[in-house]
Amino acid sequence: MKRKSFLGLAAGLVIAPKSWAESNHLFYENNDLDLISWNSLRSLFPLKHDRIFLNNGTMGITPYPVINAVQKSLTHIAENASYPHHDHELEKKLAEIIGCDFKEIGITKNVSEGINHIAWGVPLKKGDEVLMTTHEHVGGCAAWLQRARLEGIVIKTIPLDPSNEEILQRISDNINNKTRVIAVPHIPCTIGQVLPVKEICALARDKGIISCIDGAHPLGMIELNLKDIDCDYYAGCFHKWMLGPIGSGWVYMKQERLKETNITHVAAYSVNAFNMSKNPPFLDEVINETSRYSYGTFNGPQQKGCVAALELYQNIGPKRIESRVKELGKYVQSKLLELNDQIELLTPTADNSRGGQNGFRILKSNKKYEKINSEFVQYARKNGVILRYVGENDIDCIRVSTHYYNNESDVDQMMNLLHEYMG
Repeated sequence: MKRKSFLGLAAGLVIAPKSWAESNHLFYENNDLDLISWNSLRSLFPLKHDRIFLNNGTMGITPYPVINAVQKSLTHIAENASYPHHDHELEKKLAEIIGCDFKEIGITKNVSEGINHIAWGVPLKKGDEVLMTTHEHVGGCAAWLQRARLEGIVIKTIPLDPSNEEILQRISDNINNKTRVIAVPHIPCTIGQVLPVKEICALARDKGIISCIDGAHPLGMIELNLKDIDCDYYAGCFHKWMLGPIGSGWVYMKQERLKETNITHVAAYSVNAFNMSKNPPFLDEVINETSRYSYGTFNGPQQKGCVAALELYQNIGPKRIESRVKELGKYVQSKLLELNDQIELLTPTADNSRGGQNGFRILKSNKKYEKINSEFVQYARKNGVILRYVGENDIDCIRVSTHYYNNESDVDQMMNLLHEYMG
């Protein structure tokens, strides 16, 4: 794909036009985006300049190209009474980036929906075991836990370790003749550690175990190739690091797994034919594509926004984005580690185990706080810096998520607040 860039950015513009839709003819020019500085790219985002957003792990800030694509599609539908058709444009674009067949992708609202399709679809019986971690997001574990409650499957958990080798060993040590599924996050929402999922999936495959990956965070943060990982199932989203519209996700199911994967919710796009005038009424077999999980009326404008997000990602360059995200993540770690015994950095420092998220705890302060970590997140927000407190699973830490629209001065301002807070 030929790279594109922005006329305003190439000219050094740092403030977006008042009406991006009206100024769309200015949007692309002949300069390469990879020649444009990260600080200039900040002008693609409408985030107020008095606000520092370090919580991309919850949602990404939607850039103007994505907003414009959604608005343009909505307007087209309203002006022309044009019902959006499911033409697989988004699946094909995503498949191009993550290295799979577009027929193995279904579009969802979020990762939670994708995990539900997987967790209720995998063939299991009472007593079968699913191996997970103690760092799961509720969207990654609730469906499995509910199935355990209703059907009697067993959930086993392992803690994380900074060492990839130790994580693999812990998983291996907990496998027995009842283990049917290994369901782990690629990058846990808690501390942002990049798990060795390729090796985990290889271990599962060697043992005849199904591999299911919660991939809420990798797409848009680090380069992602599902055929290289070789998992059976993977659920991801567009609205975090890919910077797509809020409430947009996807699910991957390996073609060989589809026939054995149950589906309980079906509608248009799940089957090719039905006829209620027959006796008995007729319903065709569900299609052998993962798009069968994307049933009924869908949000066409939102999907156009996701396509725009993927195109922006390609134009800037996946490798370049990963490098910048890791650079900022390492800068966060270096600043936190300067505090010595005052904080505990929970995210590994090894290059292959870190990305754009860091988790840490405050250990010491000159002031007295009842809930020192959660209160710092509130303190920072009152001062214009948005972070995330991780209270689930009793982890009790502060999470910093830095994307390419951030810079070192954003991190410095957070650190200044941390110094003030600790006294």
